[in-house]
Amino acid sequence: MIRYKIIIAGIACALLTVTDAAAQDVVARIPELGQNKNYMELLRRDELLQMRSDSLINVMRGVRLDMRTIAEQRDTLMRNTIDSLSTVLADVEEKMIELRSEKVKLVDNINAIEQEFLLSSMDNIGGVESQASSSIYNNEYFRNSLFDEDYEVLMNVHKREAEARDYVKMYVENYKKIESLYDKYLKAATESESEDIYAEISVAMDENMVLDRRLAKLWTEIFDQKTYVYSYFLEKEGREDILELTENMTSEARQMQAMAVDNCASEAVADYCLQKPVVLNYEMYVAKMLDLPKTIDSLSSASRAVRQVDYRMPVIDVERRSFVDYAAIEFRSRSPYTSSNPVPDCIVYEYGTIYRILLGMYKVRQATSIFRGAVPLSVDVEDDGRFSYYAGGLRTLAEAEAAVAVMKKKGFRNPRIVEWVDGYKTNITEMGEGGRISYRIVITGSKLDETVQEIISSMAPDCQVSKIADDTFLVGMFGSKALAQRVADAIAKCDEGLTIEISEIKSEVTEEEE
Repeated sequence: MIRYKIIIAGIACALLTVTDAAAQDVVARIPELGQNKNYMELLRRDELLQMRSDSLINVMRGVRLDMRTIAEQRDTLMRNTIDSLSTVLADVEEKMIELRSEKVKLVDNINAIEQEFLLSSMDNIGGVESQASSSIYNNEYFRNSLFDEDYEVLMNVHKREAEARDYVKMYVENYKKIESLYDKYLKAATESESEDIYAEISVAMDENMVLDRRLAKLWTEIFDQKTYVYSYFLEKEGREDILELTENMTSEARQMQAMAVDNCASEAVADYCLQKPVVLNYEMYVAKMLDLPKTIDSLSSASRAVRQVDYRMPVIDVERRSFVDYAAIEFRSRSPYTSSNPVPDCIVYEYGTIYRILLGMYKVRQATSIFRGAVPLSVDVEDDGRFSYYAGGLRTLAEAEAAVAVMKKKGFRNPRIVEWVDGYKTNITEMGEGGRISYRIVITGSKLDETVQEIISSMAPDCQVSKIADDTFLVGMFGSKALAQRVADAIAKCDEGLTIEISEIKSEVTEEEE
């Protein structure tokens, strides 16, 4: 823990020197405000805070990476190390919250100066009377300036903006939940505890995957349609000066997005947070031209609110932890198993792949002497009450095949390879490769929209989507039922009108009794 505190203290010291110098060279976003000392100082401070924030994000990413690496080493010393790293991470996150809070205040001040300057330099459209209680959308002059088709499209996308805002809110809430659960996940000492937390994380991550796709599609349509209509209106009114300003804002938003990609869990959320203020500025300029003061106040409040959303959410790479303990097969002159140290029960892991060698299946428990000193051994009670005895715990099929060859040389008549994948058992020797259990998803109800197809492609890139009827599709094959279920749940979130089932495909086999 001391080592990490020294590292963070060193980073903090470096931030106070190097980034201070780097933040001096900033350019006024509105050239006419370049001589405004207060405005320029706010821009420098904002740049400095952004650099410090980026550095802390990198620290957090490094600490979480160390925690994930250590989590695979399940011993007491490593557990203590993770506890220490969690304390360090909490300190860094607290500092990050302070920086973000300060940055929100700075951005509000910067925007207030810019908006006051721009709006004060604009004139109202001649002949349009003040409509303090009106809005842009029901303003007669504005409406008559547009083609009916464009106005209808504008109203449609405007009505869906609340939907986009809700997507962002839900995404951020889910992200905070994932962030909180992830630290607990890395500290989990048992597979049962780990799997329970992972299940919660998976649900939140899958929901965010769906939200990200929906938001990307919806917000692109809203942004494109609104900026097109407003640009048309401004051009028609001869306001090339305002058009130039809004185009510069759009360009700046794109540049900020490009710089933020590496530190953003969702490009769609970043797009919304960076482009929504641009849309609001368009609307404020139009409202100013139409002399709608209450609308301007409302839009200013909305602009402040969206800028408080922190879109720079670092990607949290949640790798499912495996608690599988592998053990090569050895032969000892004297078996370690006795009445006081019996053969342990076969552990079935919820996640991971392990191969064991089935030595025999019996109606009653056996004396370990018949297994020729093979260790480690484990025993499993089948549904019909028989006792299956296994040797070893091997990582790959090749290792298992090599072990079978050795077992045969040792005098075992019929050693068989049994595979467990995410808790599901398959007797590879008797069933063969073609006999493995696989799964597929059956979707009925309607056609698959673009969002559903993207979800399937992202979560199961190796699975094919087949159309077997106008309203029926198959997705598969899946080697893991758990993965098939996750994909099915994500599809259901995309379109609640779909009926989704998981079908199991396996060969009929007859198991021999020894």
